[in-house]
Amino acid sequence: MSALQGPEETLRPGSARELFTTYCAISLQAFGGSLALTERTLVRDKRWFTPKDFLGLYAISQVLPGPTGVSFCVLVGDRFFGLRGACAALAGSLILPSVIVIALASLFQHYQHVPAVQGALNGMGAAAVGLVVHTAARMSRSLRGQRVGVAVALATFGAVALGGLSVRAVMLSLGVASVAWAWHRLGREP
Repeated sequence: MSALQGPEETLRPGSARELFTTYCAISLQAFGGSLALTERTLVRDKRWFTPKDFLGLYAISQVLPGPTGVSFCVLVGDRFFGLRGACAALAGSLILPSVIVIALASLFQHYQHVPAVQGALNGMGAAAVGLVVHTAARMSRSLRGQRVGVAVALATFGAVALGGLSVRAVMLSLGVASVAWAWHRLGREP
């Protein structure tokens, strides 16, 4: 990376193979949720996305059917190399973790009653919650100065976490309203 590069300039992966190996590395380090590691790798380390672009692509992946992580890696791969990139990113994200999970499930069958194993699982759950909170705080920085985005984020949190509404109901109300508002705003900008 050149010293003359600005903070918002992004790079591209060199090949679909690089996408595959990057997602293999992410998936091997991120059991229980890969958002924090994916953001760090793709935005700060590899510089394939600006924080705002990452947040936008992540938002799109959340409204697509299926697991968000799968949708996100497919969108990332498609952005750079089309179908070939989407397949490479998806394979990198799923193949090694699938093999490891099958092996761990087999071991867990034999050792599930050991107190140390139960304690380790509880500790991993707490660490995953901490990572989610940290990542949400980091990603929220991309919303600075965007009052409507902050208001929608807070309303969503309030409706789901505090109000007990289902995610489906919030997506169908606030989500649709947000998309309509953004569409309207984009139509008014030169």
